[in-house]
Amino acid sequence: LSLHGSWDRTATALGIHRNTVRQRITRISALLDTDLDDPDVRMELWFALRTLDRGTPPA
Repeated sequence: LSLHGSWDRTATALGIHRNTVRQRITRISALLDTDLDDPDVRMELWFALRTLDRGTPPA
């Protein structure tokens, strides 16, 4: 999420092939039944993950 959906930059950051990133993002998108190409969806997911990371219960 922090790399704004860039498969190439994400692959470099994780040290994996860009196709692996694409496959994983596609799988996550299917599991969540949402469009991770939508910036609004990515923003909501980013906030949710930040909230969980801080241990703050959702409102």
